[in-house]
Amino acid sequence: MKNESVGIQDINVIDLILIDHRYIKECIEVMIDENADKRRKMSLAKSFLDAVHIHSQTEKRAIYAPLESNEELHFNILEAQIEHGIIDQKIRSIKAKMARVRVLRDEHEAELKVLAEILKKHLIEEETEILPKMKEAIDDATLNELGVNYMKLRKFSPRDLQDYPQLQDELIEWKDSIQKVSSEFLTKMDKFVENLQH
Repeated sequence: MKNESVGIQDINVIDLILIDHRYIKECIEVMIDENADKRRKMSLAKSFLDAVHIHSQTEKRAIYAPLESNEELHFNILEAQIEHGIIDQKIRSIKAKMARVRVLRDEHEAELKVLAEILKKHLIEEETEILPKMKEAIDDATLNELGVNYMKLRKFSPRDLQDYPQLQDELIEWKDSIQKVSSEFLTKMDKFVENLQH
């Protein structure tokens, strides 16, 4: 157990965000899959909505609020805060509607799919724009401090991070590949998401 607490202090906020994103992305894939079983979607929906809500609240308090005045990140954070507001509002609406049902109706499934598509775009922007800028603009010690605060607010436990060592390869791969992201890719992603909405 001693190693767990030492290791946790060394996990920076970017790593923690990516751990949250990993689960959310798995849920997104189910929610946007029109062929996925409705019972599976229904059973996953509450967990998905709760995970996104907790992640959003934690990100706003642990990252956006302290970094909003950072000149290099300011506009990206303002944009992200607006997106979070839209996502949070949609989550509240869907949760209220689904609290009264036992079977996933078509309108709920459609709402979950739209939310998942918005989230997918948001996560891509966060991982290709905000997180790389944070990595460049903020020193490792501050990223670790933000990580400790994120963990406290998110109420991450050592159990939640039990697969952290296995995620190291994924995180290294992400950090390496993020350097290679081109503006052409971002333009293509914007067009792809825009086409999904029409």
